Amino acid sequence: MNIPLPAITTRAIGATLALIILLVGGCSSVRLAYGHLDWWMDRNINKYLDLDGAQEDLLQLRVDEFHRWHRQTQLPRYADYLELLAADVDSPDANPEKLKQIEEQVDTFWHSSVVMLSDLLLPIVIKLDERQIDQLEENIREEREESLKKWEKSKRKREKEFRKQAERWLGDLTPEQDAMIDHQVDTTTFDPKHRDAQRQLWAKEFINTLRNKPDGYQKTLREMLINPQSLWSDSYRQMQDQLRAQARALASDILTSATPEQRTHLKASLLEYAADFRILAAQEH
Repeated sequence: MNIPLPAITTRAIGATLALIILLVGGCSSVRLAYGHLDWWMDRNINKYLDLDGAQEDLLQLRVDEFHRWHRQTQLPRYADYLELLAADVDSPDANPEKLKQIEEQVDTFWHSSVVMLSDLLLPIVIKLDERQIDQLEENIREEREESLKKWEKSKRKREKEFRKQAERWLGDLTPEQDAMIDHQVDTTTFDPKHRDAQRQLWAKEFINTLRNKPDGYQKTLREMLINPQSLWSDSYRQMQDQLRAQARALASDILTSATPEQRTHLKASLLEYAADFRILAAQEH
């Protein structure tokens, strides 16, 4: 979930949904973190958009509207799905195809929120003046360059993140599972410069469309926000597909090797998240 609208989708939306869907720190912190979601989104979006007073007021209203919509309509969907996954934890079948179905369902959740947030924020973005568009372009460039620097130093970070996520859901890992993660990091092929080039292309297309306003530009901008993959090159799409397949294979191997204690931990974690989401959904704000 990750802000220009290109970056809204790749950072604000991306990080927001990562926070909401299954990647928050611990079950006890879900409600606290989610309660500050509107503040967090507003703060991150303003890193990219240099808004005047009226625009800032409208942004706050739109962020509040998204937060309310997400709480009331999306959190119950997440809770339902987590409960289904919890009921299936004891199944020995954890093959990559089954995990792909879970991935596709999470993509569906993601898409719903991307559409809603894009439709709320796009009317603000298309009203930016030339100075604000220039600043947006500069902010995107700075964020992209900083992201590239981080990715180029990311092998150890990725290893820690894999392990952190596995331990969050399963508890302590076995030596065999640790070795699986080490092997995944060592053999994963990811070119951060390829990713940066793709992001640069996306940003250029978005800024040019926003600045020049050709016929149908609002529809074009919306499509770029909701479906940034439409600008992916064949080679970049192939790299992303390979990364997803490798991640599914790792998850399948780890789940297949899970001990009874780890499966109990996983089921309890899924149900705790679901319960927290239901409590949050019942709150007004």
